[in-house]
Amino acid sequence: MAGTALREASRIFKLMRAREIQRTAQHTLDEIATRFPAHLIDDVNARGLPPDRVLVETNQL
Repeated sequence: MAGTALREASRIFKLMRAREIQRTAQHTLDEIATRFPAHLIDDVNARGLPPDRVLVETNQL
């Protein structure tokens, strides 16, 4: 019983850590997108990077 509880706690901790890493990565990409000129972001996106690595301009006015 204690082993099951420990495994479940470990699993939940790993999920929480993975979500934290994903949020940090998204925040970093968003920050990069706000600091680079749009033509550079378009150039990076045009190179065919996988969708999870595409920079999206967030400063659309």
